[in-house]
Amino acid sequence: MPARILIIEDDDFSRDLVHYLLHAAGYGTLDAVDGGVGLQYALERNPDLILCDLQMPVMNGYDLISRLKSDPRWRQVPIIALTAFSMAGDRDTALAAGFDDHVTKPITPEHFIQQIELLLPPTLRAVRRLDT
Repeated sequence: MPARILIIEDDDFSRDLVHYLLHAAGYGTLDAVDGGVGLQYALERNPDLILCDLQMPVMNGYDLISRLKSDPRWRQVPIIALTAFSMAGDRDTALAAGFDDHVTKPITPEHFIQQIELLLPPTLRAVRRLDT
């Protein structure tokens, strides 16, 4: 069964694009519009992977990662920073905070799913069919 992925993103366009790409690849998604809702969904719905913007209302990505990673059960769930922060050092800051990867926006649709799947065990990856 493919992974269920929680998208925590306050920008409608970015959230819709990520949602579309993941669904097209065969993944289920949960969508949250801010960090507070994202934390609630994570705790209640147990996603297999989380994509989290860093700059959001209610709770930013750094506060959210701190809350989740303080609980041992969340240390096994990959959490990826999905952010426009792309300056030198931003990736290192996100990784030091506990994120498992750092993907900058705008995302590259051609490579996005491959980036995500690197953090998923093979049993949670979507099966793709080649069209002939």
